[in-house]
Amino acid sequence: MLRGGGGTDIPHGLSVSPRQIIQRPMKHDLSTQISRNLRKTLADLPLFADISSGSLDELAQGTCNVIYQKGQAIFRAGDAVSQLHVLVSGQVKLSLSCRRGNERVLELVDPGHAFGHAELFVPGPYLVSAFAVKPAHVLAVRRDTLFRVMADEPGIARRVIEVLARRQLETEADLIAQNSWSPGQRLLGYLLELAGPDRSGAGETTVTLETSKKVLASRFDMQPETLSRNLRDLTEAGLILVNKNRVVLRNPEIERHLLTNPDPRLVDIGSAHRVCAAKEGAIGTGHHGHRPESWLQCSWINGAGRQRALSQRMAKSWLMLEQGLLARPSRLVLRQSVRHFDSRLKELGIQTSGTENHAAWAELAGLWPRYRALLEVPPNPADARELFTINEDVLEAADQLARGLAKAQGTHKAQLVNLAGRSRMLSQRAAKHFLFRHMGIHVADCRSRLENASAEFSATLAELKASALDEPGFSARLESAGNLWKLFRSAMDIRDPGDFPQTARKVFRISEDLLSRAEAVVEHCIGLPDNKGYPPAQQVVTA
Repeated sequence: MLRGGGGTDIPHGLSVSPRQIIQRPMKHDLSTQISRNLRKTLADLPLFADISSGSLDELAQGTCNVIYQKGQAIFRAGDAVSQLHVLVSGQVKLSLSCRRGNERVLELVDPGHAFGHAELFVPGPYLVSAFAVKPAHVLAVRRDTLFRVMADEPGIARRVIEVLARRQLETEADLIAQNSWSPGQRLLGYLLELAGPDRSGAGETTVTLETSKKVLASRFDMQPETLSRNLRDLTEAGLILVNKNRVVLRNPEIERHLLTNPDPRLVDIGSAHRVCAAKEGAIGTGHHGHRPESWLQCSWINGAGRQRALSQRMAKSWLMLEQGLLARPSRLVLRQSVRHFDSRLKELGIQTSGTENHAAWAELAGLWPRYRALLEVPPNPADARELFTINEDVLEAADQLARGLAKAQGTHKAQLVNLAGRSRMLSQRAAKHFLFRHMGIHVADCRSRLENASAEFSATLAELKASALDEPGFSARLESAGNLWKLFRSAMDIRDPGDFPQTARKVFRISEDLLSRAEAVVEHCIGLPDNKGYPPAQQVVTA
């Protein structure tokens, strides 16, 4: 129910105008209150902002308040056109029925926006239908009233033209997207639009899907299961995290993805977003503006550092599969890690092209096919020793590339990013050597490297804490990672060989949690101010 002034209820779907109430005896106070509320609501809408008091009064007299329940039709295709509709709250979908009998959602209307404008200026019925996606408060402005006010208020006419132009651009954008983008690209573009132009390049941004997956899938002309699959693909690519209707955008990952992939970008055109192809040579800009060169360089350092962690994570997962432990999550982690390593290797090749670090990239790229070939065949003990050797070679090459990029940047912040990236790698390296040691492969070497990894992890956290000075929240993150590392280290102490399966599962899970916490530390370092006077971070020797 819509409650008017004086406590009167207006039933759902019933239009009420101040003029209608004035005609009723003994209701002058009520009509005055409703008129006042309606004038304020109209004045707050962008379409009618800054118009004169007289025009606002006339507009209010020709406007009705209507409340629609979820699923209720506001108008249907074929209905006569006599009003402009403005959504005050809730959400509305504009859709049409296809010959297959299914619905195609053309647009989702959010509060503050008008709909049904074009039909006002062209004789004929509505071509599409409008339904409330959730309970919706709609203002219905009579056409004759709107036209009279527009004659006195040119600003309204200009805004209507802008709205129509924006719709035309968005229609063109949809056509481009449908013919040029993959479903995943279209979905990522939509999520970036929801985040808005102020989305940071660091940390995370959470957006809420205000409509059901069924309606959203129809908006992209796909089946709900296709939408779900593409959300999973974006999640596996490390770009988003999904929790029911809330989607967390992993901004650093998305920025790195946008830097080197020929994906379309979202470019602001007034308050609209038009889809355009990424311009050649536009590395260094995201959809919301220019990124500082130091930020980009640190992202490249992080990309190379992530290759270190992935090289160890892949071996860890392969060894778990060989032992027949946690087969499903281990296979998923291995598959994701191979895909991420391969895509980032291509990105790094573009980023280092023509630089002194390209030789380090070439060495890593030369080792990858052999390593990948081992990872993609069913694990067996006969391949474990070869895997040990090639894995260490890949790690060394990735580390040389990350340290070379940090040195080329030449800032303390770059060294901090590289240092934090080492802690991320160590979480996976320790788990890998734990598993190799149990299999009896290079036992003494694995034991020694486990000790070295533990000492380096603790030293790295201490150095990061000293180097980051008083950055808020950073010490707490480091302390959390340090406490989890102690638990991780104690979990690897097996007294009874029969406890290995249970212990290995625990080590695998803790190493994944450690990886996530170390990732947060790295991203914090990337987001540090460029001009802060950090004490120099020490260059770490590869373990």
